[in-house]
Amino acid sequence: MAYNPLVDVSEARELARGLLADNLPQRWDHSRGVASRAELFVGSHPRANLLIAAGYLHDIGYAAEAIDTGFHQIDGARFLRRLGYDEEIVNMVAHHSGAAKRAPLFGFDHLLETEFPMREELPHRELHFCDLTTGLDGQPVSCEDRLADLRHRHRDNPPMLRFLDENEADLRHLVQMIQRQLIIAA
Repeated sequence: MAYNPLVDVSEARELARGLLADNLPQRWDHSRGVASRAELFVGSHPRANLLIAAGYLHDIGYAAEAIDTGFHQIDGARFLRRLGYDEEIVNMVAHHSGAAKRAPLFGFDHLLETEFPMREELPHRELHFCDLTTGLDGQPVSCEDRLADLRHRHRDNPPMLRFLDENEADLRHLVQMIQRQLIIAA
């Protein structure tokens, strides 16, 4: 499938704003920050517009209108699919933030794999980097601070803590690798 570089970033921004700004303002701040971080890839990544749009939309699965399973990656992707969004953005939302490794811990691995097979050619790692380096207030943070915040907020969520325990080293490595790539591209 050919990539469409004309991803409508403003449409993605407005959908996310409509779903998150009033009811989940902290999620809206975070999503705007993730999209802003994605702008680091403009000029160095051929799918920067897709990445920015996915940055705005990645957490819409938390919106009341989208909640279905309670696994926000699947819920957001299903919601976008119902609205007729491009399957590339749908796949980015379905697989953000390590969804493939989180899903088995929450019992959603089969559902994720069946409905949203991972499309490796998409900038999933870059979106994960943007998410891991953006705080809830939308400001850039270190990966260490973001992981500490996730641990604190999910301290009563054993599957999430297990995900962090099992993947923290890989998450830190991913962030370091992308940071090096950004420095080289600059």
